[in-house]
Amino acid sequence: MRCGVWRLLALLCLWGSHAAALSCLPNDVARTFQELDADSARWGAVVGRLDFDEGRLPRVDWDQQAQTPAETRLRAQLVGHSLGPDGWTTPFQANVSLIVECWGPWCAQPQSGRRYLVFVKREPHGRLAFADPCGTRLIANPSPDDLDRLHLCFVDGPCAPQPPFPQIPSDQ
Repeated sequence: MRCGVWRLLALLCLWGSHAAALSCLPNDVARTFQELDADSARWGAVVGRLDFDEGRLPRVDWDQQAQTPAETRLRAQLVGHSLGPDGWTTPFQANVSLIVECWGPWCAQPQSGRRYLVFVKREPHGRLAFADPCGTRLIANPSPDDLDRLHLCFVDGPCAPQPPFPQIPSDQ
């Protein structure tokens, strides 16, 4: 019994420290497309290089986690190609506001100069790109398969999200 109490105390101590981890579903471009397509805002998709000042990314002070800002806005340059009916053929070059989100102590940590699939929100005063800790709307090094799947979604082709976890066959 005493051993069980110590394990419980150790578990509680770990939960209160930065050892607790954030769990994210695997990225799925079809799931993200469906979520954003249902939004009343105007969204687009761009694949290309994203440049910004990495020194301005939020840093977590583990002793004062509550002081971590929920979001940090950075100026960024996005150069690549946007998605249209014919695929990834339209050249794109624009300044975007990169919104780096923190969920509690977990902050997105995008890398400048890297190739991303960026879901861009169009607003009257500019374009917004969002980097969340799970990488759902800013996907690093997207695969050709992901880009093809997203194009199919865009042209009203098959757009079924993949199951987030392997399917277990039933015995029935």
